[in-house]
Amino acid sequence: MAKSASPVIGFKVTYDGVGPVYWTPGEFGLQDKAERLHPGAVDGENRTTFAFSLELKEGGATPNFLGDFAHGPRDGRFLYLGWRNRTGELAQRLKLPLTTIGWDAVRRAIETGKPLTCVLVDKSPRATSTGANIGGTRAAEWTVG
Repeated sequence: MAKSASPVIGFKVTYDGVGPVYWTPGEFGLQDKAERLHPGAVDGENRTTFAFSLELKEGGATPNFLGDFAHGPRDGRFLYLGWRNRTGELAQRLKLPLTTIGWDAVRRAIETGKPLTCVLVDKSPRATSTGANIGGTRAAEWTVG
């Protein structure tokens, strides 16, 4: 008997920010598991939007997203937005949790064919006193649309 295909869910993440404090412009993008940065589309207000899809593994108390952009363990999946300097070194990475997405939102996305969306506003980046950019996890409020 053939295994049924897992649903594929569309995502749209918009970064509305200014980037790291210390960064020699190089690359900015959505990081995949091979640590490549995939550029997004920049609009007239200098926001960058990333459109992509993840596979949904059904079952379990919370949705389990799989694919090139889903990082972390099953109960702690997240996305990375990253910046590389001209030398190729990562200057900063921000984590956007996928664990805050509930089954109701996933069902609405599937029923409507609309993506799960998130806007990350990051207008006040921080750095340590030694000049290291402060990355880490950022709050992610996901909606359908």
